[in-house]
Amino acid sequence: MARKLLTGPRMIGALIVLVLAAATFVATRTPSAEVEVGEVTRGPMATTVDDLAETRVRNLFMVSAPITGELVRVPLKPGARVVAGTTLLARIRPAEPGALDARTLAQATANVRALESQADAARAEVEAALAQLDLAERQRTRVSTLRGKGFVAQAALDEASMERDRARAAARAARDGERAARRSADAARAALIAPGAGMRGRGVVDVRAPISGYVLSVPQESTRVVAAGTPLVAIGDPDQLELVTDLLSADAVQVSPGAEVSIEDWGGDHPLKGRVRLIEPYGFLKVSALGVEEQRVNVVIDFTEPRRAWARLGHGFRATIRIRTWSVGETVRVPISALFRSGNAWQVFRVSTEGRAETVNVRIGRMSEDWGQVLAGLVPGDQIILHPGDKVESGTKVRTAQ
Repeated sequence: MARKLLTGPRMIGALIVLVLAAATFVATRTPSAEVEVGEVTRGPMATTVDDLAETRVRNLFMVSAPITGELVRVPLKPGARVVAGTTLLARIRPAEPGALDARTLAQATANVRALESQADAARAEVEAALAQLDLAERQRTRVSTLRGKGFVAQAALDEASMERDRARAAARAARDGERAARRSADAARAALIAPGAGMRGRGVVDVRAPISGYVLSVPQESTRVVAAGTPLVAIGDPDQLELVTDLLSADAVQVSPGAEVSIEDWGGDHPLKGRVRLIEPYGFLKVSALGVEEQRVNVVIDFTEPRRAWARLGHGFRATIRIRTWSVGETVRVPISALFRSGNAWQVFRVSTEGRAETVNVRIGRMSEDWGQVLAGLVPGDQIILHPGDKVESGTKVRTAQ
């Protein structure tokens, strides 16, 4: 029996049916989503508190000006070696008197003239007292002569002696009053001393190093007038460095003394090791760069490596610190980039054996920067989707990104 060949309209109709069927298949099929796949593993895990820290000399001495005066230029430079009680840090001499404005000058001049007039009046009182003393002495001499001849009573001689003594005391008081008036006039004239007169007063104070160490900074280097308490030189020993960081109080309560610390981004080739020595018991308020008020606590860290490992560090250098708050030698862990929240639960997309995404609820314990501790829901070897986006949902066919 001979086959019937499709010719003409029948062949065209068959081709149209095949094309429509292929188009329908392509339009209705679900394409696979390209995803990045990770794996649930078993291994060590640790959590850290990370922040910026700053180095500081453990015992820093800021030497200040003991008096107000003119600071002679400080010859020392940062890095100079100083010896306790020997090295001269600075010299402070009396400052020149200040300039006088017209009102102050007129008041000072009038005050000088008034005190000079008082001194002249005191001199006149001295002359009057001396005259009275001379009269009293002559009177006493006459009474004494008459008493020797028996013409006056002893009472008259006693009275004359008393008047003489009284006149002597009045003369001494008048002389002292005159001297006081002259001194007051001299003090008033001192207010008229002009700048540049070359009169600085007396005494130069030498400021010497209180401890042995090195000069760290010289806040006041040039010659200038300084007030008492002005910082002059910072002294310390850079071999005795420590790190201090101000953590959020919620993070500080997770840190314990003795915790291991990794010191990174300090400028060296590899991280340094340290250990927490102190969590200060006093918190303080700090405003962040975004204007948010934060309660902070200082945490002090010691280096545990030899000095030669961090010899290039000095006072005020910055580094990143990672303080270990918890660690375990081996646990089931999942990459943290695979986790997402659904209500109050953590979930991941696990790749099934059919190559489809399936939603899995996961119970998570500790979380670090890279890993989440799996307490239930996943087992080592499970393939999970990293960074799932909107294109992935339960049942989506997936393929691994190349």
